[in-house]
Amino acid sequence: MNDGKLGLLECVNILIGGMIGSAIFSLSGLTMYTAGPAAALSWFLAGIIMMLYGMLVCELACRYPQSGGVYVFPRKAFGEKNGKLWAWLSCWSSILTNIVAIAFAAIYVGIYLGVAFPIANDYQILLAIAAILISLVANTIKFTIAGKINNAIVGLLIVTILVYVISALSCNSFEASNFLPFFSQGVNGNTGFISAVPIAIIGYSSINAMAFVVAEVRKPETTVSKSILIAISIVIAVYLLVIISTMGLITAKFLADNPAMRFIPLFAVCFNYMQDLPWLSGVVSVSATIALLTTMLVCVTMNSRNIQAAAKDGNLPKLFAKNNKNGVPAFAAVITCLLAAIIACFPQMTNSIVNFGAVFNVFTIIITITALIVARKDTDQKLAFVAPGGKIMPVVILAILILCNISSIISGGISIWIYTIVFLAIGVGIYCFTKCKY
Repeated sequence: MNDGKLGLLECVNILIGGMIGSAIFSLSGLTMYTAGPAAALSWFLAGIIMMLYGMLVCELACRYPQSGGVYVFPRKAFGEKNGKLWAWLSCWSSILTNIVAIAFAAIYVGIYLGVAFPIANDYQILLAIAAILISLVANTIKFTIAGKINNAIVGLLIVTILVYVISALSCNSFEASNFLPFFSQGVNGNTGFISAVPIAIIGYSSINAMAFVVAEVRKPETTVSKSILIAISIVIAVYLLVIISTMGLITAKFLADNPAMRFIPLFAVCFNYMQDLPWLSGVVSVSATIALLTTMLVCVTMNSRNIQAAAKDGNLPKLFAKNNKNGVPAFAAVITCLLAAIIACFPQMTNSIVNFGAVFNVFTIIITITALIVARKDTDQKLAFVAPGGKIMPVVILAILILCNISSIISGGISIWIYTIVFLAIGVGIYCFTKCKY
């Protein structure tokens, strides 16, 4: 069916590409250090939590099948009187979160290529900006064509990850004994797998991507929910394979004794145990780069639709609402990538950037789930999809996600709170200005 909309395969691949990013290549090492072999359980639990969150967002997308995601949901749910303000605050928070995610991924493109190919070490910022430009170009062509390109890229990503997994599992140095004892090897002891869940959740953070482009999806009332379930099942399986294959070769003690290896665990395996396969570190680098590019592509897509929805409602200049000849909000994508490129020029601020994004991610989650709770009061609306778990599920998922993000917010220090207040003040100022103007 050639109706210019995304089918199930394209939706699944967009979600997979959005989720498999830097987290499994870098933060997985931190979860192994924290929880030992039980990190596999951490990534499984994180996947289930985010799957349930994805189902809540899917219900909202079915209630309000209009592209724009976290702007559209509160705008419709809270009504004409309060909806526009809460929609803008959600949008403003999401804009920052996505720009930070794009910049973070771009920075890691340079890092991964620099680790595998020393010649690239002196060009990390240029490589980061080049990655952002690639994501921008992909977001200015026809969306269905971009979807087909993404299908091919995601296929290549899965293949490269499987090459690493098979190589590690078949290595003579692979030790099943590394998994015993299962719970107590990590630095945080028997409860380490719990404290590692918030870290693992980052690896599934793009689960709500389809909500931003729901109007561009064929039969969204069934396609969105199916794509979430299929994609996250595949991603959980991929993550578990990576954790298991890696921990069969390195241990939590190894990561404790070698701090520099905690954020490059797959490279640690290649450098220390797979020297007879010198090409494998290059495969890991290419795989990581592809994963980061697909994540960036999805984040640019989400952000441009979010900005477009706000502009259509009068919260931003109308220029942001316009589509180019390919039917995509190219100007919104350009501004998104420009801001991300500026941030990517300061890789030394990576930790502060991530903590800053965590604050606004919490704001968006709170507003989105509250919008669902309010929307459910409309009992007359008939839906093709309702999230499982009844009335208690949104409250439980909201509490879990806040708890999972709170440590990043607290660890950011006073500077993060100052930046947060300033950024929110700018957002409120924009809202007040546009309200008066229109």
